[in-house]
Amino acid sequence: MKKYFFIAFLGALLGISICYFILYSELQETLNFSFTFGFYGGVLGVFALVSLVKIAEILNKYFPWHQNVGVRLFVGFLVHFVYLFILIVSSFYIHEWFFNRNNDFFLNHNAAFIKLGIVFLIFSLIFEVIYFALYSYYSFSKFQIETVKQERKQIELQLNALKSQLSPHFLFNSLNTISSLIHKDEHKASLFVRKLASMYDAILKSYHQKLITIEEELAFLNSYNYLLETRFQDKYSCNIQIDDALLSSKIPPLTLQMLVENAVKHNQFSKEQPLLVSITSSESKIIITNNITKAALHITSFNIGLDNINSRYLLLINEAISVIKDKSFRVQIPIIR
Repeated sequence: MKKYFFIAFLGALLGISICYFILYSELQETLNFSFTFGFYGGVLGVFALVSLVKIAEILNKYFPWHQNVGVRLFVGFLVHFVYLFILIVSSFYIHEWFFNRNNDFFLNHNAAFIKLGIVFLIFSLIFEVIYFALYSYYSFSKFQIETVKQERKQIELQLNALKSQLSPHFLFNSLNTISSLIHKDEHKASLFVRKLASMYDAILKSYHQKLITIEEELAFLNSYNYLLETRFQDKYSCNIQIDDALLSSKIPPLTLQMLVENAVKHNQFSKEQPLLVSITSSESKIIITNNITKAALHITSFNIGLDNINSRYLLLINEAISVIKDKSFRVQIPIIR
């Protein structure tokens, strides 16, 4: 609302000023600048400036500033100048014809046309430069706001992923496993504690990072896999075959771990029907596959972890993950180079 009020006020002021300038330069001492002239010039100025803004918005669609500033500036200047000149001259012609019956309007006001042309040339150029400056500032501000929003969304997703790994349920199961190992194999219990500590250390260090290398993610996943293999023994196995050339490529942190966790969480498995997870790679994707067993009890959603990963990829590279469910459950995640 403030924007259009300012445009209307400025348009009225410019319209009255230009009208006064043209009439004074024509009539000089005999000028009688009446309220009618002022009102007519003000209304015309408001209409003209509002029209210029609307025309500029249309031109932005067909000649975007970010594609070619020079072309957009020239086209805008030319269109606005021609439009202004035709609008003002035709408006005053209609006024003269209706009220003064002046049939020699163009002959009597040749000098005024030249002055109008010069004024509108200068005005169109100034308008275009100011509009470009304001448009650039607005676009930059909007970009900054969107960047902050994406940053906050990314941090929120990272924290949600972190919370799932710091859940009391996971810690409770891990402590139960440690408790049982202490009486059976102290060395294995000690190694389990170190792996658990290493995993939590990696989680706390990586939650604020947008991306980590695949090598770092696999180091974290190996610790997590050790916990699972120790806890479930021959009921669970994970086979990892990632091309060494991809280890320096990047993915969002906790991605692979969350997908393995999903497979564990949403399947019931036993010695007779173990859970088999494989992690392989192609040139541009990592593929995580697991067999489908009997669905786990008391699990109502399969999509929380997947949605988290998918949202992070959309924010980072505007590319979604691929989920395929047939005889097995397969997730393909893009590699970020």
